[in-house]
Amino acid sequence: MSLSYTGIILKQKLRKIVSKYVDNSLLLSGGLDSSILCYLMRPKFSVVISLGHNSQDLKYAKEIAKKYSQNHVECIVDFADIIEIIPQIIKTFKTFDPLEIRNSSVIFFGIREAKNNGYDSIVTGDGADELFAGYNYLQRYFTDLRKLQEILTDLWKIMKFSSRKIGMTLGVIVNTPYLEKPLYDFATAIDINEKVGEYEGKKWGKFILRKAFTEELGLTVWRNKMALEQGSGFEQISHKFAELIDDEEFDKESNNVALKNVILRDKEHLYYYKIYESFFGSPMNEPCNSPRCSFCGSCLLHSRYCYTCGAFPPI
Repeated sequence: MSLSYTGIILKQKLRKIVSKYVDNSLLLSGGLDSSILCYLMRPKFSVVISLGHNSQDLKYAKEIAKKYSQNHVECIVDFADIIEIIPQIIKTFKTFDPLEIRNSSVIFFGIREAKNNGYDSIVTGDGADELFAGYNYLQRYFTDLRKLQEILTDLWKIMKFSSRKIGMTLGVIVNTPYLEKPLYDFATAIDINEKVGEYEGKKWGKFILRKAFTEELGLTVWRNKMALEQGSGFEQISHKFAELIDDEEFDKESNNVALKNVILRDKEHLYYYKIYESFFGSPMNEPCNSPRCSFCGSCLLHSRYCYTCGAFPPI
């Protein structure tokens, strides 16, 4: 598969940036973005996080680490481990959004594991999905690339990543090569037609990245995108809250919370909200000069998504 001039330059820029971080640890999921970093870094230490022993990330990270990582650690956690750190996640990010909490928990365990192994800096693959149209929900726009470009441009204005904030709380420096200015500026200027392409009858996002590293990583570059909570197995914790909260308690608490203009989706959402409220009180009590979320009453930073409760759209 031939590589365009743009792809060659992209590869060179990424290699140059990553060369600064060869002494860092690496958060390795085994997906495209972190696998590229693993190939370029040859890290002294890499870590994958998994709920239990059967996640997809565990499998794919192991395959990549065998080739390119000098020391690979599998951080296996259980539901009790997650419950233990949830208050810290909620307090750090001021949210009771289940998706944010699950994903941030994965990152928390990985960064903490690196620190426990003596590393004070770590590299993550943050930003590649946003820059190169990697998210699954963007596939609906693959037949309308003009619209896709508009959505990506809006996404670049609001994207945020929990890894750096978690790193600060744990005393670990988080480096994000895909978001460094030389690569960011170059990536945002790449034609959308190079970010989406067809391979074996299917259209793929991050196409230029996949082509750039096909020779080195083989079929790994064509691994289907999995959300962080899915690949790590953390999405399974949603079902565990039925064991902590019975139906009667959920109905009672949901009604009480509704009086504070907060709408809860399920028992997991309730569990997080009660912790959130113990730290911050009701979102409606906060002063606000912008529109409020219709589902929790918090101030909206933008109109597409509520960072506090996870409502999408929030109005």
